[in-house]
Amino acid sequence: MDDERESEREDELDPPPEISEAETASKQAALAKLDVLRRVQRARGGTLEERLDLAFDATDDVLNALLDNEATGEEELTIIARRRDVSHEVLRRMAGDRRIQESHRLRRILVLNPKLPASAGLRLVPSLFLFDLVTVLVTPALPLEIKTAAENAILQQYQSLPLGQKITLARRGNGGRLLPQMLNDANGEVVRAALNNPFLTESVVSTAVWKATHQHVVVLIADAARWANRNYVKMALLRNRMLPLGRAITLVATLTPSQLKELSNDPTVPVQVRNLVIQQMKKKPGGA
Repeated sequence: MDDERESEREDELDPPPEISEAETASKQAALAKLDVLRRVQRARGGTLEERLDLAFDATDDVLNALLDNEATGEEELTIIARRRDVSHEVLRRMAGDRRIQESHRLRRILVLNPKLPASAGLRLVPSLFLFDLVTVLVTPALPLEIKTAAENAILQQYQSLPLGQKITLARRGNGGRLLPQMLNDANGEVVRAALNNPFLTESVVSTAVWKATHQHVVVLIADAARWANRNYVKMALLRNRMLPLGRAITLVATLTPSQLKELSNDPTVPVQVRNLVIQQMKKKPGGA
């Protein structure tokens, strides 16, 4: 839709700052000294300075007049798009505005406004860049429909992403289907980055062990102390036939008597691991 290039810098993944309530209240108090008709007239034909002030107006009539004015540019539209006190209808209208659709920056800001109706945001999501989509996933209060659409858009392009982008995505990405995808990546660097993702949970990691199709996934999880010592992850690792024997020896030594008994009676546990479990049961009091 435009010629802008997507930045790969991680410091651009954060959402734009909101306009403070204090700044908005101060501007609106000053604007309230003029009647609405006068403000509408200024919105339709005023100077840039006047339009910048009117972008803080609390009245839909004034904001719609600004949108009607072809002279209204990105500075004024940015203020309106960032505000959290603008009506749904004004934001919906903005989503369909040519100036918004032609500006990557404005599309991004508008989609990240939780007041934007989901139906309007869904039309803009496909035009966002990769790390804009990541920001959508990690921004609180956005509608579930918008987050789901963003995750779908990322998954569609995931396999063709350069390694550097995959690693950055693995560090910061979120989503019920995206994290498992990154944890089972064919490249170990991506898996290693995903294991440090702040949104990762024990349930996701243990499921990744069960569904792993690459041995390096199992090995990296077994080597990650943050996860390998979690009960569900540990038990999943010891049931996985791709776990190297050396890692299994280390993990078996940390099992409780009840865990040892559970694994010793489980026919899905690899024979070598079951033998280790039985040996450990003989060493631990209560393990027999």
